[in-house]
Amino acid sequence: MANIGLSIKENRMVMLEDLVEDKGSLVEALNCDTKFVCKKRPKCCPECNATEIVGVEVMGSYDGILLWECDICEYTILRFAKETTEKYLQLAKGLWTNPSDWGYVPKSKFN
Repeated sequence: MANIGLSIKENRMVMLEDLVEDKGSLVEALNCDTKFVCKKRPKCCPECNATEIVGVEVMGSYDGILLWECDICEYTILRFAKETTEKYLQLAKGLWTNPSDWGYVPKSKFN
């Protein structure tokens, strides 16, 4: 079946430090409306109306997609309530990983 006019939606995995600086509330540091929550991937970005929405997994927090992000304007959409998202983001504070332990991944496979 042909993919006619539909954008391919992907997910990406990031470290907490790639999202926000660790100063106070982590959710407040995101570029989002903390009252707007979408359990399922939104059809379009509420900020710019783009349809390129990706799921964002934060290593060390929730096991799965924690946030949605517009791939065009980088607007962040919460998947869970502000308090729940903050709790999950706090779990990822201080997480450290050694990229040399990951094995070789060709640059073409990067998000």
